[in-house]
Amino acid sequence: MRHLADVEGDEIYVSNQVIGETYVAVQHHYGVPKSRASASIVSALQGGLILPLNGPDVLSILQETSGAGLFDRLIADGYEKSGLETLTLDRRMASLPDTRIL
Repeated sequence: MRHLADVEGDEIYVSNQVIGETYVAVQHHYGVPKSRASASIVSALQGGLILPLNGPDVLSILQETSGAGLFDRLIADGYEKSGLETLTLDRRMASLPDTRIL
């Protein structure tokens, strides 16, 4: 079994789903405030050991503090990267680019 420390020179990517789940998990299980959770994830992604699968735009998404929630922003980003429009029932999420309300 290989460990994270054994992958020197390899690139390790995390999806938006993993980023979102990490954001929620550290809040729920460790009582970390939202702003600290997102700042810690940004720090980890900038450290070079792990990279966001959807590219560096995810760092900006994590640093955004107003409008749609983090999960909504990550979902919309995933669809946008695939060239798709996001459909939603949520008005705040509908304010995101390439997103419309049903």
